[in-house]
Amino acid sequence: MVLTLVLAPLLLVVLAGVLQLGALRVAAARVRAAADLATLVAVNDQDEAELARSGTLRLSPDAVDVAREYFARELDLSSALLDGTADEIAGAADVAAYASAPAYDMRTGARYDRPTVRIAADVPVRTPVFGALVLRAVTAIHVLSVSSPR
Repeated sequence: MVLTLVLAPLLLVVLAGVLQLGALRVAAARVRAAADLATLVAVNDQDEAELARSGTLRLSPDAVDVAREYFARELDLSSALLDGTADEIAGAADVAAYASAPAYDMRTGARYDRPTVRIAADVPVRTPVFGALVLRAVTAIHVLSVSSPR
């Protein structure tokens, strides 16, 4: 009985930590999916006049705004997990559009041979169990998503 009284709290703490870690992994997958969808939507928003005139794929002039808007929209679906509003997080994200190729991304050092949209963001996610266990109550998930047309 003494052994059970000693081990039960320890097992509960371990179980709570494992459950919080699982929830954090789900949140990270949702954030990655939100960034991926936002870059795909923005890169598919082509400048139709340029495409009709020359047959060249060129990003629409508002590609950055489209990517930011869709990123906020998709993050809003997971707003219960976030430590901040989706609009604030999307507004703070580093969104870049490279309309002509070749282009070099100063943040990542990558070379893009096609028109490309890139989102890099640190998304704060609530982790209350970690906070109760003397860890951080908010965990930042770093996401980097890059899309270009094929």
